[in-house]
Amino acid sequence: METVPITQAKARIAELADRVAREHDHFTITRNGRADVMLISVAEYESMQETLDLLSDEEALADLRRSRADFSKGDTFTVDQVRAELERRRGGAA
Repeated sequence: METVPITQAKARIAELADRVAREHDHFTITRNGRADVMLISVAEYESMQETLDLLSDEEALADLRRSRADFSKGDTFTVDQVRAELERRRGGAA
């Protein structure tokens, strides 16, 4: 992550936007020497919002905790078991 003064950011906005979109770079833009705003891609922002929504859902969070506990205990399924279950749910259709 690069820190850029706002005066530089103004002059380089097209370059910064390209790097954010293409390379998923992040930029902290400062004003009067203090961090003021972040420049991140829309996709990354939306992903963070989805994560925050998920983590604020108590039921989803409980499911995640249960899944982690199951995984730690080795209570998992093989790929073949998952495929068989998907086939069963689809009614045998491939």
